[in-house]
Amino acid sequence: MNPTQENILFQLIQTVHRLRAPGGCPWDRSQTHQTLRPYLIEEAYEVLDVLDQIETENDLKIPKIRNDFREELGDLLMQVLLHSEMTREAGAFDIYDVAHALQEKLIRRHPHVFGEIQAHSTESALQNWEQEKAKEKKSKLGSGILEGLPKNLPALQRTARVIEKVTQVGFQWKDIEGPLDKLQEELNELKAEVLKLEKEKTKHPNQNNPKNPSVELAAELGDLLFSVCNIAHHFKISPEDALRQTVFRFEKRFRHVENRLKTSGKSPKESNLEEMDQFWNEAKQLEKIQILGLTGGIASGKSTVARIFLEQGIPVIDADQISRELSSEKGLAYPTIIEQLGTGNRKKLRELIFFNEEAKQKLEAILHPLIYLESLKKIQQFSQTHSLIVYEASLIVETGRYRDFNQLILVETTKENQIQRLISRDQIDPELAEKMINSQASLLEKRKYATWILDNSDSIDHLKARVFDFIRKIKSHSI
Repeated sequence: MNPTQENILFQLIQTVHRLRAPGGCPWDRSQTHQTLRPYLIEEAYEVLDVLDQIETENDLKIPKIRNDFREELGDLLMQVLLHSEMTREAGAFDIYDVAHALQEKLIRRHPHVFGEIQAHSTESALQNWEQEKAKEKKSKLGSGILEGLPKNLPALQRTARVIEKVTQVGFQWKDIEGPLDKLQEELNELKAEVLKLEKEKTKHPNQNNPKNPSVELAAELGDLLFSVCNIAHHFKISPEDALRQTVFRFEKRFRHVENRLKTSGKSPKESNLEEMDQFWNEAKQLEKIQILGLTGGIASGKSTVARIFLEQGIPVIDADQISRELSSEKGLAYPTIIEQLGTGNRKKLRELIFFNEEAKQKLEAILHPLIYLESLKKIQQFSQTHSLIVYEASLIVETGRYRDFNQLILVETTKENQIQRLISRDQIDPELAEKMINSQASLLEKRKYATWILDNSDSIDHLKARVFDFIRKIKSHSI
């Protein structure tokens, strides 16, 4: 660490001290160790959200992931600094005492690094750590192997730690056959309990709850979940992470189901299982391809970037083109646009919606569901022959459609550039041009969801070079 880096850490500690001092921030001054509990947990899980996106070191080259990771680690560090500042105020210890205690612990628990003991594998290093930890805990809590596990750990995480600890002392099957047999045994017992409850319902059809199933059924479900966690341990899989990833996939697929139903004017409650299952399978199929969202707003240069992708053999779906086709005289949306807005002329519509919020909302309500359906058809069509597709749309961020993409590319330039390009390209009034640019999502909002940012403030050659580099990395799977 150089002096400048030491100074930054010192300044950070002093900033937290200032926030808590008289005349500091009222919110920070009002906090206690107990009121900060939910924030500590929340910040830790926000770090986990970013970690879920990092599979290899190459993922840290993605600007959004890198920036999000740095920010979330900082937010978590803030919690440590706040608690340490409070204990300093109470005369107990400060952040320097925390650092000193950690330094001593790391040296003490790594005798294979700072002592004479040898460790030639991850397993032996872990064993050394646990042995030293056990010595410390023994004097504090007793000799039990399960002593010291945090009581507030999430159930799956706690289960994994219990299994890990008992395995270290030999309380585990020698191979995977044992856990698999146990899983089947617990599944059979759960099934028997469920069938017994269903039989009770048949005997007492007029009673909603002839027997409270909570105790017996919960016990069988718990046994089954524990057995699943034991199998996860054998393959060094975190059950907490595995379930979180499954829930993430479920949420993404179900959002697709909701969107598909919405385009036909339905909600899930107004649908049926067969229809929803069809859209669910459709969502699973779409997961097999990589879709890059391409946004940037009006006159940002995203269409130029899209053309470069096309020249490199990567299909591009242009949402703006779909919109033009739908609102043309032969388009599906044209009669409704005429009926509700009184004109189908594209230039007049543009002037109308950028000066009339109600008209804008009406046009979006007409076009967006149809654009979504037509886009989906094209995605499914291209997915038969391509594993990578680019979806170009100005409104990706505004409509929340960024959630449908594996990565989101933002083409960025200055507001002044956008206005001048729009005036020159479309021969429109400067006031309208500025109104159109100002109506878009803010740059901060766009950057929030962007995975990659392509700067288009220089020459076209510079932009092409950046796109070529991006395509090369995508095709080589380095990003």
